[in-house]
Amino acid sequence: AIIRNASESKAHENEHLGAAWGAKKAIRKLEWFGDSEHERVVYALWFLTSDFIKFAQRVKDNRELKPTHTIRAFATGGGALRLQTEIKEMLGVELVIVEELQALTNGWRVDAESLADSEGPVAYPSLVCNVGTGVSLVSVGAAHGDYERVSGSGLGGATFWGLVQRLTQFTSFSEAVTAAELSGDPGQADTLVGDIYGVETSKAIGMPADLVAGFLGKLGEGKATDADVVAALLRMVTNNLGQLAVFQARLMGVNEVWFTGGFVQSASEAPDDNVGRIVRQAIARAVSFWSAGAIQTRFPPDALLLGALGAVAT
Repeated sequence: AIIRNASESKAHENEHLGAAWGAKKAIRKLEWFGDSEHERVVYALWFLTSDFIKFAQRVKDNRELKPTHTIRAFATGGGALRLQTEIKEMLGVELVIVEELQALTNGWRVDAESLADSEGPVAYPSLVCNVGTGVSLVSVGAAHGDYERVSGSGLGGATFWGLVQRLTQFTSFSEAVTAAELSGDPGQADTLVGDIYGVETSKAIGMPADLVAGFLGKLGEGKATDADVVAALLRMVTNNLGQLAVFQARLMGVNEVWFTGGFVQSASEAPDDNVGRIVRQAIARAVSFWSAGAIQTRFPPDALLLGALGAVAT
């Protein structure tokens, strides 16, 4: 990411680093809200962690001048720890590693508070549900650096993707989720109340016939397509997320939950973020179901940048 003073950004409006560097998306510009002295514009590239060496080599090969001063790079997450030697040596920077939840919550604060003018001030404490490999539920207070991981789960994005790879022929997250949306019927893989009691009896006992009685309960029958299986897995994982989030929100006495993380924004390479939209809608349905519509879901506008923003803001 290139971070410049707002006053300097005008001269760089037409830069197209996204195409030049083979990024997943074109450049994005994010205003850093605050007083004028600290206002910044952020130009960001993003790519898979597995592509970092390729990216770093391109930076190294295309550097025209050796910096005359030390450049500090802020990084967070497992990849930052694993690749810290490569980051320092290939990019020629002084590396500052920031603890992951600290970076996440600081980045979320910058992003969420940027909505204050249009959506009103952020309510504290806030509940942030970060869904990556696993799940962390974090309570964020009003003071900078005031956060606490209050709950979590090992059933997250890695669970979903691992089961998709094992149970279907899909090799692309985007293709799998898109197929589930277009043609998947989770009821072909899940055991529903109607499968047990019948449609009419389900009505008589006051339970919807399409209510899930057992996730993946009909998988062994062999009738579900790959798209059906992915749709059922997405429903299973997001249902668990919704339940955890609603229970924690009730414990904290809040009426909204912010969701972020790699799984929530998992398909940024898809056109118009279509797959990310599908995942977010599934989460919103689950939260609405478990809270009977009383708790709202919110998604930060620049969720893909939260870790990077938070690391710098720290």
